[in-house]
Amino acid sequence: MESINSADDISTVYLHGDLDLKILEARRLPNMDLATESLRRCFTGFDLCRKPLIALRRRNGRRLRRRRRIITSDPYVSVCLAGATVARTRVIFNSENPVWNNHFKIALAHPASEVEFQVKDNDVFGAGHIGVASVPAEMINSGEIIEDWFPIVGSRGKPPKTDCALRLKMKFDPFNQNPNYRTGIPENYGLIESYFPARQGGAVTLYQDAHSPAGILPEIELEEGKAAFRHENCWEDICEAILEAHHLVYIVGWSIYHKVKLVREPEKPLPAAGRDLNLGELLKYKSQEGVRVLLLVWNDKTSHDKFFINTAGLMQTHDKETRKFFKHSAVTCLLSPRYASSKLSLIKKQVVGSLYTHHQKCVIVDTQDKGNKRKITSFIGGLDLCDGRYDTPEHRLFRDLDTVFVDDFHNPTFPEPRDQGNHGMIYIAKLKGLLPTMSSQTSNNDGEKPGNGQHQVGILKGGFFGTMMLY
Repeated sequence: MESINSADDISTVYLHGDLDLKILEARRLPNMDLATESLRRCFTGFDLCRKPLIALRRRNGRRLRRRRRIITSDPYVSVCLAGATVARTRVIFNSENPVWNNHFKIALAHPASEVEFQVKDNDVFGAGHIGVASVPAEMINSGEIIEDWFPIVGSRGKPPKTDCALRLKMKFDPFNQNPNYRTGIPENYGLIESYFPARQGGAVTLYQDAHSPAGILPEIELEEGKAAFRHENCWEDICEAILEAHHLVYIVGWSIYHKVKLVREPEKPLPAAGRDLNLGELLKYKSQEGVRVLLLVWNDKTSHDKFFINTAGLMQTHDKETRKFFKHSAVTCLLSPRYASSKLSLIKKQVVGSLYTHHQKCVIVDTQDKGNKRKITSFIGGLDLCDGRYDTPEHRLFRDLDTVFVDDFHNPTFPEPRDQGNHGMIYIAKLKGLLPTMSSQTSNNDGEKPGNGQHQVGILKGGFFGTMMLY
């Protein structure tokens, strides 16, 4: 393919299906590091500080000549369409004729006029733009096998070097022609080409909050005469599953705080360990029974607990506290930082490692199956087992601070009070201080309206703070 259609000739096509793509190789790429290498040689006295260029060494009785290492581009390719990057190759270091042979299976649902293959040069301070090879969406949507050299066009609209091109091979399978989905979702509900096969007997339970007391949420009727949907209690079920585990308890989380109490308003009978122990004590208790307990927690690099330096960290995840609590116990607690992709530059790696976190949240345990068999049960999704996460559909703000939420009020608006025995009054006083213009007559029933400079805030009536969201 020797030319690219102009923008006026390219129409937008909705690509909905699977793109089987192979990015094979490129040829005659420019040397993007030529200026950097020349500058480096200038500051090093044109390599006078090094050994002579022709260094003779002996190996197997022969004298060999050492060649200077050539510094050139470190190319990689990003696949972009409709403003999204959907695939990326690995970086080939010091090569103007790189060979990737990377294979991708990309699910597309994008309106696009063309698919761009952006060829870039990896560098310490970011990526340098080499050029773009474009393939019209109409050509891809035809469903035919495409294998050709596509010219790379630079930022000035011309190839950076003569005969500079990218070799691609691809085939697009439209969604409506996929035999797996032609007649709707398959009967086994299996995900095509997943790592694990679909299995029989699986079940999914949905949770709304950490705890949903009976009678608060309305019943949800299901179709086909099925029983009404029953709202379950997430943290209570997690506690029960941990108590009944025989072999393993694996927990992964952005933040795992050992002082968190899972069961606070029990809806069903539980052993004393489930009612009285917090999460850390419960995990130690199970590890002493011979259950393998493993914790993988995000390592906040801004928190420290070593050499008399104790800082909570920017995110206040209690990661160092949790590791210290499980030290010298049968529970294995590992702090894992966020490792950036090797495809990123050095500066981007530092940014990712410091500012970005792990966001997985899962509790994996073995539970009772039919007969004497055991099965794996996983709790996955948006509830971290840390402070400030216990909640109900009522979303209480200031009620039960001395009981249900004792030592577990997490709100950056108000710092933690020292007087733990008088939570409610302290926070009410702080709230009044935060709103100095609030009318003191909010509970007055004489119908008098607040004067100038006053704002009527109905949050103190009946002792219920339900109309102000302080999160």
